[in-house]
Amino acid sequence: MPRVLVTGAAGFSGRTVARHLVAAGCEVIAHRRSTPLPDDLAAATAVTDWPGDLAELESLPAGLDAVVHAAATSTPTGRADAVPAEVLIRDNALASARLIAAAKQAGVGRFVYLSSLSVHGSVRERSLDPGTPIRDPDPYGVSKLMGESVLAASGIPGLAIRLPAVIGPGADRNWPVQVVGRIRRGETVRVYNADGPFNNVVHVDDLASWVTALLLAPEPLPRFTAVPVACRAPIPVRAAVATIAAGLGLDAHLEEVVAPRGSFTIDTVVAEGLGFRPSETIAALDRFARSPD
Repeated sequence: MPRVLVTGAAGFSGRTVARHLVAAGCEVIAHRRSTPLPDDLAAATAVTDWPGDLAELESLPAGLDAVVHAAATSTPTGRADAVPAEVLIRDNALASARLIAAAKQAGVGRFVYLSSLSVHGSVRERSLDPGTPIRDPDPYGVSKLMGESVLAASGIPGLAIRLPAVIGPGADRNWPVQVVGRIRRGETVRVYNADGPFNNVVHVDDLASWVTALLLAPEPLPRFTAVPVACRAPIPVRAAVATIAAGLGLDAHLEEVVAPRGSFTIDTVVAEGLGFRPSETIAALDRFARSPD
């Protein structure tokens, strides 16, 4: 079975990917910068704790078959200026470049990079797919796009997964998490284009299952591909809030705002062609709301 380095293994997406890999029989090298690993990963015999700062990385542990790069410094939803741009460039772009260079030197055969839909910046289209133009991304989006560019140029067989809001137990800072908090506090939930379609979300278990399947598949990864992911079967934004409220067993109070630009959905056809199996939007939100913590 593969020996896989998972960066950011103490973080939300990274720890879930690591758990799925261990369950599949893989040996996991669990990178973290400062946050301790969850107890189950720290105690697992198939997991080796490997702390460090990727921006200062010089080499990788021996014998790696694959890398899942989940480590990142991100900004809260709606607060693009919350983290200085130079920190994002160091922690995301520079760290990714050092990691990719080390992976190439070590002969790693598969590289999965958890990127972000933020790389697209301002989306004017009604549906986002791999060919959607990139327009003025914020510093976080730029930092993730730089990592993609380095991976594309490296020649390592790799996949950049452009993530929407990732939900599941322990998720933090994205829009569904904010909705959960406001409903619990009895606050009004402000929504834009309430009747617009919404599928800008993915459940972390769907993501981790796909990443695990990619690493265990007999066929190699393509040289480089960047694909967006999301749930399937979009629902109106107001229905997304209602689904979360119902899962919590609480009422939601909406304030509807008309945005100057309409909402967009995410086309998952290319990702599904690569084996991605997303939940329906309503099912993923309901599952999250029933166990958000």
